[in-house]
Parts: sequence; C-alpha cells; structure tokens
Amino acid sequence: MYNRAEQKQEVKGLIRGHQRFFFILFLPFLLTYIAYNVLANQVSFNSALKVDATNVTTNITSNDAVNYVATFIFIILSSIFLLGAIYTAFNVLRGQDDFQKPLRKSLTFIDDQRLFWGTTWTWILRSILLSLWSLLFIPGFLFMILLPNASGLSLSIAEFIAVFVWLVVKSFAYNQALWVYRDARLENKPVSAYTAIMTSQDIMKGYKVDFLVLQLSFTGWMILVAITSGIVGIYVFPYYYITQVKFYEFVKEQFKQKHTALEVE
Repeated sequence: MYNRAEQKQEVKGLIRGHQRFFFILFLPFLLTYIAYNVLANQVSFNSALKVDATNVTTNITSNDAVNYVATFIFIILSSIFLLGAIYTAFNVLRGQDDFQKPLRKSLTFIDDQRLFWGTTWTWILRSILLSLWSLLFIPGFLFMILLPNASGLSLSIAEFIAVFVWLVVKSFAYNQALWVYRDARLENKPVSAYTAIMTSQDIMKGYKVDFLVLQLSFTGWMILVAITSGIVGIYVFPYYYITQVKFYEFVKEQFKQKHTALEVE
C-alpha cells in the first residue's frame, strides 16, 4: 500500500540534509519558470489593451511577437532544466549520486541525445493520444446543436463531465511514460515511445486514486507558488518533484513484484 505521508516525510528529510545541493539543482528551472510567468503575464496584459491609435497598436503587436517567441524559448529551457533536475533526483534516490556539481547536473537531460529525442517524442506522442481522447467531447457539442432544449443541455453536461473524468484517468495512466522510457534506455533495453506509454498504463493500475490524492496534497503549496510568482518554488519544486520520483519508484517496484509473482505461478 502506498504511504503518502511517509514518503513525503522522507523527501523532506532528504532535502533538509542536502539543502544547498537541491537549491542549486532546481535553481535554473526556478529562474526560467519565473521568467516565463513574467513574460506570459506581459503578453496577457498587452492582449487586453484596447487602443485606437494605429502606430501604438503596431508597437504592441510587435512587442507581443517578441514576447511570444521569448515565452516559447523559456518553456523549452525550463523543460530541459526540470528534466535534468528530475533525472538527478532519480540518481540520488538510487544511491547513484555524490551530491556534487548540482548546476552542471541540471543539464543532464541533454547529455544523451538519444534519450533526449526519445523522451521528447514520448512526450509528444502522449500529448497526441490525450488529444485524440479529447475528441470524445464532440458528441456533447452535437447534443447541444441537435437538441436545443433542456434534455439536450443535460445530455451535453453529463457527456462533458464523463469525458473530463476519462481524460483525467488517461492522463494519470500515461503519467509515468517518460520515466519508463528513461529506465528502459539506461538499462540497455530500449522500448518505443508507445510501449513506454502502455507500460505506464499498466504500472498505474490500482494507483490512480493514490496519485490523485498525492497531487491534491500539494494544492496549498502550488497556490503559494502562484501567489509569490514562483519565489517559494525554491523549496516547493524540489519537494514536489522528488516526491513524484519516489511515487514512480514505488509503483514500478510493485509492478515488478506482481510480474515476478505471475511468472513464478
């Protein structure tokens, strides 16, 4: 059985024992995260402005274009830094790290080009699959169009809720795909992106509710991150993401034990 409270306490103890290491390890991600939020807010603010002067409108549009490009760049950078930090967290939990050179280790995601591109494709394919599942919303819109009455509205709302719940379930099922792909690559047993996603789905069987509760337990922390424009992320991000890594380690071990038991039988 997954013990959320116990695992979170273990993560807190780990961070307390190596505060400097984890602070520097997640610092590049934190800085790019803050920069991204500043730019995103600026774009939203500019988009909300309504002006009549043609030359002023042109300037705002030009600035928005620059901000959009910069925002996209910061999204890529923050993803690279975050995955580098998470990969290092895996090594820490598996006793494969010496707690040295944390800044350099925040870039470990791009050290292995095959792993880099394979992970990227796994993420893209996972997004595509979830997008395809979202097409299930279409019947709800059809109910609204073909049955413009109370019954049609009720059917639409029920369908929307059912599809939303299904999408959450599938997103949880696919959540561990990146880590499955990484482990397979590092163990010299590479798998395809699709296989990693399907394996993640198998691994998460019976643990989706635990995963949901785990995410909800960080709601207060994430609100604080938003309120402080990311500043408290200096503590929250290591705490949150290392806890996610420990969750994966747990469900992976449970999956292995179940597989071993079936083979013995």
